[in-house]
Amino acid sequence: MPLAQKTKKKPVPTPAHHKKRVAGHHKKNSHYVKTYWPYLPMLFVVGLGMIANSVWGGSHSVLGASSDYSSQALLDDTNTQRAAAHELGLTIDTELTEAAQAKAVDMVQRNYWSHNTPDGLAPWTFIAKAGYSYEKAGENLAYGFDNADETITGWMNSPEHKANILNTGYKNVGFGVVSAPHFQGKEGAIVVVAMYGAPADAGANISFSVPQTTANTPVKLNDKEPAARLVSRVQTLSSGEAAWTTLVLSVIAVMALTLFLIRHGYRLHRLVTKGEHFVMKHPLLDIGFIAIATVGFVLTRTSGIIR
Repeated sequence: MPLAQKTKKKPVPTPAHHKKRVAGHHKKNSHYVKTYWPYLPMLFVVGLGMIANSVWGGSHSVLGASSDYSSQALLDDTNTQRAAAHELGLTIDTELTEAAQAKAVDMVQRNYWSHNTPDGLAPWTFIAKAGYSYEKAGENLAYGFDNADETITGWMNSPEHKANILNTGYKNVGFGVVSAPHFQGKEGAIVVVAMYGAPADAGANISFSVPQTTANTPVKLNDKEPAARLVSRVQTLSSGEAAWTTLVLSVIAVMALTLFLIRHGYRLHRLVTKGEHFVMKHPLLDIGFIAIATVGFVLTRTSGIIR
């Protein structure tokens, strides 16, 4: 009598939903890798942008007092702007320089950012104390910029500060520059004060101007302090002729990032809900969106602050 043969049991097929749960339907073959490779250059672009932002933003502590912030550099940049406007250049005055330096030192020592001191002294107090007799005088403030050129360009991006630089009534100027290890919560900031003046004639009407809504309006102690203004990196690259660049670049960067998120949000939705392959279409377009958003982020960061 023949022996009974054992029959082999057929393996029970794994349910499709179980395969999907343990990712059995995703084989990491060349096609799988090819689907996701465009994210590598995107990450590379973002990484470069973060490095550039870190290096650019950290230049204040690296450059510090070694940056070209001499009175001559500030004067040259000021007179370049005045020459472009077909106006006569200013000359350095020792008394205005003494007044501007005293104001810069006072702001750093007492850590305030204002035309008026914390105890209510107006800017012209420093000018009078230095012995400069003026018919007309004005003041511009700045900190956080890398050099003299960026500082003057930052002021030129503000109509009120620009009015002080190009004022035809001014003949003299003095600059105060102080390197502050800690100022207004920033590390290694350079504080710059510019004081402009026209020597007084007998019987002249005295006035003093600081940047505010109406340029060259005499300032009283009870006048509202003009607000501080942020100057972006892209504005310092525009020679003071395109103050609108920050807004335009911000809008372009946000639009590029929004389009990228819309495109990939839809694809991620299909991937999660339907388990479809995450197929990238037009990867160069997506890389372009990321590049635009990254460049926009870097260039719209604050370069310095003016008042």
